[in-house]
Amino acid sequence: MSAPSAPAVPGKRKRPGRRGLAAAAWAFSGLCALGLLGAVLIFAYGPSHPAEERRTCCWEQGATPEWTAKTMGFQVPDTAADRRAGLHSTPQYDVALLVFTVTTAEADRFLGPLQPEGTRLVRNTHPKKPGYTRIDGFSHLGLPEPETFVDGMRVGGVCRGDSKTPEGRAVQFCTDIYAHEFQPGTTRIYLRAASDAPIQKPSV
Repeated sequence: MSAPSAPAVPGKRKRPGRRGLAAAAWAFSGLCALGLLGAVLIFAYGPSHPAEERRTCCWEQGATPEWTAKTMGFQVPDTAADRRAGLHSTPQYDVALLVFTVTTAEADRFLGPLQPEGTRLVRNTHPKKPGYTRIDGFSHLGLPEPETFVDGMRVGGVCRGDSKTPEGRAVQFCTDIYAHEFQPGTTRIYLRAASDAPIQKPSV
């Protein structure tokens, strides 16, 4: 007759064998490896992919130079060439961009009525570093950001009513102005208007 087995002691658990310990160690190592891999992927791709999405996001279709000039309240000279425009729209604010190239004399005639009395455009004394971009900037139009230029660059701004001329009263939004004489006698005008209120979207 076999001896009765010893009764189990409450609260005591059977110690895992070597095989169980090895399996637990492998599982823990696998989790650590997965966590490290995830951190590496986030570090490697996190900054670039969202940045790419932000760069291409939120640009409205149909924001032609003609539509944008009318929406911003500017009369672009008939002689203007290389006209470009865009409208960047987010829940926080909208930004309208307008660019064109004219002779420097024509640029001065365009800019003069927009300057409040007693003011003038000034040199860019605090340029951004070359390669500087912004998600709602002129790089979307295939141009360097005007803040990076020093030589030949004049900067200023105008809000509706700042200038009492018809051109000044027509301005719809506070607008940053950049006038870059990138070659003698030829100036590229950059206009950027930002609005906390939604800007009317173009019909496509």
